[in-house]
Amino acid sequence: MPTKKTWVWIVVTVASVCIVAMLALAGAGVFFVSRHVRATTSTSANAVKEFDAAKAFFKDPRPIFELESRDHPRMTRDLESLPTSSVKASDLWILAWDPDAGPREGRLVRISLPFWLLRLGRRKVDVFRGGSDGFDLDRLNLDVRELERVGPLVLVDHNLPRGERVLVWTQ
Repeated sequence: MPTKKTWVWIVVTVASVCIVAMLALAGAGVFFVSRHVRATTSTSANAVKEFDAAKAFFKDPRPIFELESRDHPRMTRDLESLPTSSVKASDLWILAWDPDAGPREGRLVRISLPFWLLRLGRRKVDVFRGGSDGFDLDRLNLDVRELERVGPLVLVDHNLPRGERVLVWTQ
């Protein structure tokens, strides 16, 4: 039977391992965000250039979804009807512009979400969550396998009433 001193060492060792694991997890989270999220201040003209540059990559820049309101995305084309691409998409990108984020310039945010992360489970992704007219990306009911199959495409290009803009695409 272990002595009291042995139990203390076991408890201290387990606690230390848990603390190191939490620090490693926090470090991995900071690393992920630093690699996949970029937020900058930008003028309206520069934001338009960023949106145009992102859409210039596509042969057909028409979005798959039109957002009539926060709760009602409408498919303009069915994903299953699109041909299989020779290039598989691997990331979901979000480019969001908020002109009211700063006193003189707005905020431009670019986010990339790898498909492996989207496969981990349904998580709510709110774009412009502070505004009442933002939208929840989960309402699109995206099938990651279908997105991979059809390759790079524009999913959403939406202008919100207060001047915000959101572009969602796969690449």
